[in-house]
Amino acid sequence: MSEEKKLALKKCIEVLKSPYVSKWYDANLTSTPQSETISTIEKGVERGEISVKEALVISFLVGYQWNVKFEGVP
Repeated sequence: MSEEKKLALKKCIEVLKSPYVSKWYDANLTSTPQSETISTIEKGVERGEISVKEALVISFLVGYQWNVKFEGVP
């Protein structure tokens, strides 16, 4: 992994470590089917539960997790 990607990932993890964001993530995404992730995040922003920046961070991390989990799968 490049240094730029590591730095971006580190910054995202810092945002996710916020107790509020972490709690929202656990309450809304850990048991949500992956097919509903985008709409769940969108609703969180619309309701003012999370900021756009927090939504982007969560989206980035979800995408990263997905990529790592299925790395090398076409």
